[in-house]
Amino acid sequence: MKGKNLRVGLLILAAVLLLALLTGCGKNDPSVLKLPESTAATYAAPQETPAPLTPLGDRFCRVGQETIPESNLFSLILTSVNYDPQQGLLLQLSYTNKATNRNFLVTMDYLAVNGYMQDTTFAAPVAAGQSGVGEIRIEADSLRRVGISSVDELILYPYIYDDSVPAGQGDLVDGAFSFYPTGLTAKTVAYPVRQRTPQEATFLDNTFATVVVLNAAENAAGDVDVNCYLENRSDRLLNFAWKDVSVNGASVSAEEEAVVAARMRRYATLTVSAGELAAQGVTSPGEVSFRMVGTPLSGLMTSPLFEQQGTYRFAATPGTSTGADTDPGDEPELEPAATPDTAVPETATPAPTTIIYTSPTSAHKKNAKNGYVSKEGVNMRSGPDTKYKKVKSDIPEYTAVTLYELQDGWWFLKCDGKYGYIRQDMIHQGKAPKATDPADAAEDGKSYKGTVNTRSTAALRAEASKDSKFVAELSDGKELTVYYKTKGKDGKTWYYVSDGKHKGFIRSDLIKVKDKVPSK
Repeated sequence: MKGKNLRVGLLILAAVLLLALLTGCGKNDPSVLKLPESTAATYAAPQETPAPLTPLGDRFCRVGQETIPESNLFSLILTSVNYDPQQGLLLQLSYTNKATNRNFLVTMDYLAVNGYMQDTTFAAPVAAGQSGVGEIRIEADSLRRVGISSVDELILYPYIYDDSVPAGQGDLVDGAFSFYPTGLTAKTVAYPVRQRTPQEATFLDNTFATVVVLNAAENAAGDVDVNCYLENRSDRLLNFAWKDVSVNGASVSAEEEAVVAARMRRYATLTVSAGELAAQGVTSPGEVSFRMVGTPLSGLMTSPLFEQQGTYRFAATPGTSTGADTDPGDEPELEPAATPDTAVPETATPAPTTIIYTSPTSAHKKNAKNGYVSKEGVNMRSGPDTKYKKVKSDIPEYTAVTLYELQDGWWFLKCDGKYGYIRQDMIHQGKAPKATDPADAAEDGKSYKGTVNTRSTAALRAEASKDSKFVAELSDGKELTVYYKTKGKDGKTWYYVSDGKHKGFIRSDLIKVKDKVPSK
């Protein structure tokens, strides 16, 4: 009897194990393809007749070699996430078009880090049956300005589509995908609190959104910068647009747009150029008025979700102090927030020992890098802080420098034969672009008309290269003045243009130009 009971028990155990094997214990999730480390994805043979294109919706998973959207047509994989407080955020992607008769374009115009939107310019065409890799970089100073010191939440907004079919019919993926590199969750990530200034005024605050003007003042170039905080409280992707702008009652041709995803935030700056102010006879800006319009970019609704007209009056003495701590040649437009929404007491970290160099060491010379000034009217100081005296003032944008060492957010460098320190966010690494006067840009001195032609926005860059410094974001339909075209480092054609506030290069496939523009 004892042996019989044992045999019966063994048969029952085998049946249970077989059932668990067949059901997978309920742990398999077919919506997310998890890949072993250091291996490539294996795909089924491509279909001759692709399945209908349907949005895949949202996916939420941990960072790693995991597929973001996975279908029988296309695979996009976030392969690595690297964050360095000095160098910024680097995302590496791989993608495969598994269709045999469709070419796709994968783009990502923005992403969110710890609740704050960051602009990107990622776009990659992927031919049928082809694979590729790409990367997205977010500069460290862009993260610091919103108070980010650790990348705890990363939300990607990829858009994958076939542009050979009518608009809206070739969309494969248009969604949001969340990752948590440090192991936190959506409920435990603490978003940095927004910046607060003594001059701020709430412009708009309703069920859908909040708009706060943090401050407004003339910058070193004589332009008027209106720095704003935007918060999207809705469950839709919103485009915030500044319309009907006027300064001291005089209408000016200044417009700005900024995309904010559902329940996300961002900082944005409306700039009125000094030339526009002079043309309208405005000599002492005291107030700025505009209409804020919020329009959904997803769903069936295309009319504005909200509109509000208002006026912001400048502080009594905006930007007039000449003290070291408030010099516009030293300070960024927006300072980082210091504490998270859910403040937790922290142990103070001792400040690192600062070594003040007056000349480069042999190690400095051996590891020196090229760089250039990325803003106009920058100051160089004798030490890495605004309390140190100025060594050189009002350094022009694109001035070449030699970079030796980065410490405490300041570069020790050489500029025009002098040694000193300049804030990191006012320096760009690499060779300085050749400055070109638009009036002399084309050999015949003529200019032409062009219009931005893209599904969302296009990047204006300092040089004819996608790796060059980002100058401005240009919205679809934006009218431009075109001066000449040239062949870029990437082999593509670029146009040298002006949008009225900025000058730079834009790729030829992102602009419509009616006339024949000369090459240079």
